[in-house]
Amino acid sequence: MNTQTHVLLAAAILTRQGEPARNVAVIAGALVPDLAIYTLFVWSKIAAVPEQRVWSELYFQPPWSEAVTVGNSAPLYVLILLVALLASRWLRPATALIFFALAALLHLVTDFPVHVDDAHAHLWPFSDWRFRSPVSYWNPDHNGGVFSVLEVGLGIALSLILWRRFQAKWVRALLFLAIVAYLGPPIYFEMHTNH
Repeated sequence: MNTQTHVLLAAAILTRQGEPARNVAVIAGALVPDLAIYTLFVWSKIAAVPEQRVWSELYFQPPWSEAVTVGNSAPLYVLILLVALLASRWLRPATALIFFALAALLHLVTDFPVHVDDAHAHLWPFSDWRFRSPVSYWNPDHNGGVFSVLEVGLGIALSLILWRRFQAKWVRALLFLAIVAYLGPPIYFEMHTNH
């Protein structure tokens, strides 16, 4: 799934109004599994690496492939969750780590069924096995077009749920941007490919 959908889903399930530490931890946990991918993207732009090379070569080679693997390791987040659960009896900040780990695990669970050639080794460091799904969240050769439409619908629905939960103007502005991020690109490409 796209990163913004992971963030919105984790936020809809795990955030609560009036609990900023928990909410920041949820957003961070939903983002961290994709952090290496965004770092690669930004680095490639700075280094003027052709985008085709980024996604066909570099993404699959060390050090980027290793960083993506670590970021998508379910055992790592389970360990963080267990340590945080134990520590939460004595340390209040450990509660935020619980929600961080839960959001990261939710990210992995929802990525698992929608990656084909770019599948992650979710069981690292115990195994390099990757589930190659018949469904891709982006690749039209693997039902990516259908999934993309479903994901846009889900993203907009999650944004509306969060809109009702949070009244702060800055939160609502971010939710509005999330909706634009879903609708903008398809509208833009539809307008520019039909002319």
